[in-house]
Amino acid sequence: MAKAKKATIKYQKNHLKGAIEQRRKKQKATQIYKKRNPQKFGRGANAGSGSGGAEGEEGEGAEGEEEEKQDSGDEKSKDMGVDEFFNNDLDSDSDAEPESDNEDFVGIDTIVEEDDGSDMDTPTPKKQTPAQKKKQDAKEEAAKKIQLDALKEKDPEFYKYLQQNDSELLEFDGEMEDLESEEEDDEDMEDDDEEMEGDDEDMEEEEEKEQPKKKGKKAALEEEMMDGIPLVTKDMVAAWQSALVEKHSLRALRRLLLAFRAGAHLHDSEDDRTYAYKINSPIVFNKLVVTCLKHVIPTLDYHLPVQTTSGGKPKPVNSGSKYATLQPLVKSFLQNTLFLLKELTDQEMIYFVIRESEKAIRYLVGFPKIAKDLLKHLLFLWSTATDRVRIISFLTIRTISLQLGPTYLDLSLKGVYLTFVRYAKTTTMHTLPNLHLMQNCVAQLYGMDFDRSYQHGFVYVRQLAIHLRNAVLVKTKESFKAVYNWQYLHCLGLWAQVISTHALNTAGQPTALHALIYPLVQVSLGALRLIPTSTYYPLRFQIIRNLIQLIENTGTFIPLAPFLFEVLEGGEMKRPGRKGTLKPLEWDLGFKCSKDYKGSRVYQDGTGEQVYELMTEYYALFSTSISFPELAIPAIVQLKRFIKKSSLVKLTKQFAGLVEKLEQNSRFVEGERNKADFSPSDAAGVSGFMRHQDKEKTPMGAYWKGVKRSVMAKRKMIEEARKDRADREDKDSSSRNSKAEEDEDDDESMDEDDLEDIEEDEDSE
Repeated sequence: MAKAKKATIKYQKNHLKGAIEQRRKKQKATQIYKKRNPQKFGRGANAGSGSGGAEGEEGEGAEGEEEEKQDSGDEKSKDMGVDEFFNNDLDSDSDAEPESDNEDFVGIDTIVEEDDGSDMDTPTPKKQTPAQKKKQDAKEEAAKKIQLDALKEKDPEFYKYLQQNDSELLEFDGEMEDLESEEEDDEDMEDDDEEMEGDDEDMEEEEEKEQPKKKGKKAALEEEMMDGIPLVTKDMVAAWQSALVEKHSLRALRRLLLAFRAGAHLHDSEDDRTYAYKINSPIVFNKLVVTCLKHVIPTLDYHLPVQTTSGGKPKPVNSGSKYATLQPLVKSFLQNTLFLLKELTDQEMIYFVIRESEKAIRYLVGFPKIAKDLLKHLLFLWSTATDRVRIISFLTIRTISLQLGPTYLDLSLKGVYLTFVRYAKTTTMHTLPNLHLMQNCVAQLYGMDFDRSYQHGFVYVRQLAIHLRNAVLVKTKESFKAVYNWQYLHCLGLWAQVISTHALNTAGQPTALHALIYPLVQVSLGALRLIPTSTYYPLRFQIIRNLIQLIENTGTFIPLAPFLFEVLEGGEMKRPGRKGTLKPLEWDLGFKCSKDYKGSRVYQDGTGEQVYELMTEYYALFSTSISFPELAIPAIVQLKRFIKKSSLVKLTKQFAGLVEKLEQNSRFVEGERNKADFSPSDAAGVSGFMRHQDKEKTPMGAYWKGVKRSVMAKRKMIEEARKDRADREDKDSSSRNSKAEEDEDDDESMDEDDLEDIEEDEDSE
């Protein structure tokens, strides 16, 4: 017989005597009830109660002996019923584990464990092989089952009575189920929790052997239990971690995941389920989460190593033979990790969970619902969290797209674009850096598969074109708003960055995305010309800057100079500006000019500076082009005309320097053309003209290098000023919020007085 479990010894010492007495009283009451109703229970009831002799061929003496034997047998059953129950439980060192309390985790507790040499097994005085132990358990369980079946057939009324009044005598019937039947039936939650407690106590006995006992058994039991449920301690977590690291124990893994499930749902107020463990210490919770995230995946990788095909590609993890056995464990870990990630609010903890869970991406292949839910939440974090969490969320999204196949790549491409569009509704000094970060992330993701990226890009650029067409045809305020808004403008900038980054491959050859250059340029220029007034100069400059980026990276010629000449010839630059004390306009934080700035000297100076920077950068891109002299002639003529008529001294000096550099670069290119030995009809010679010439060493390129240095220094000063202003606004907003809470009632009364004043003004009018 195996060594008695700790729980059994405690039960026998404290509760067994009372339980036996209670059962005897119930049995005696049952016998009295049967004697009073002989017609209902028949002969079997009289025999079972020991009242009356058996009718038959035997004499009265034999009948009395039989009655005495029956009475003694009944008395023995009274004395040994509970003992047999516990002794049978002791004899069968069952490996059954509790099933999951959540139907989503069905099977987690029914893993067929390997004999991995773990120290988590309960020691037995006699060494038995697994086959002998299994055979012995099967015999004992079969005997119990036969006895119950016989009782059910012989006296169904009594069996039914036991089910209603003393069901504990029949509860071990659920313990006889093997692991496979447990996986199919997950309804008996309470029995499974009791089995789990017994297994946990086995593990505690092993730990107590290694550590000296500092407290009595009763005190130790009270510390490790809460409301009858095992309490997770640091020692338990350390024991599980040691078993995972040293022996890759599946039994320790299963228990760790059960505790992790309880920890993940610790603060779920809507969850009324009872879990196999309880946690009441934040330190233990922290250690449990860290242990689970760091050691579960290495253990699963040990049992499910990466396998490759003949071509060297990794096989899906669910193609292995052991995956079916470990699938419930994998599902439990993924679901609980996702649930925990959704519940967390601390940014550092979120970062840690995402970073560690990225190692489990390959296990998502068998759980598409969990994978899509995780992808959705990562997109949410990518658009709302801190920069550190945003970056790790995007890297995880990229890993999902790489490892889980083209289906998830399509979901990721669509998800990042739509998330970016939703986030781009407004642009402030707080959101602009995040928008730039998100643009870079989207551009990187769209470079993973050019063909699929082209399909998505074609659809979304076409949507932009449809909005523009409706605005041109309908010409209403609503249709114009569908184009002139931050979302539309940022989408143009996004696709300009995506296409300029991936239109050419590393060898300089066009990719599938190269075909989107023409439609994007047409949509951008159409949006620029939709309302060609000075009010929307900021939008015009931003679109031109996007197209300049496209020219720089793809070498495509886009005629942007006429749109800059149009600004110089507009009425805003001809009439004298209104003096004032307005701050310089922040051109990247708006797409239209407010009424306060329109017609002011500040707006004139700012517009002239923007035209000067954009025109210098635009012509510097073509400083090595064979057609630069012809390209620069309109600019030289237009700028000289503006210099002659304009009264803006600072701006005219800047344009005079630009004209001088345009003329110098034209002479430089003409000199190189005179050295050429090919005719203008030679396409190969024309395209290879000054290809290896460094643009910064040309007169126009060197001039733009100096201008760019001053522009970048100015932008850096603006960004630093914005940071300081943002810090001040945060402090002011916190103080205003506290003051608003104190004066909430006064504010409401002021609003009512204001409404009355407005009504009085309307009546007087």
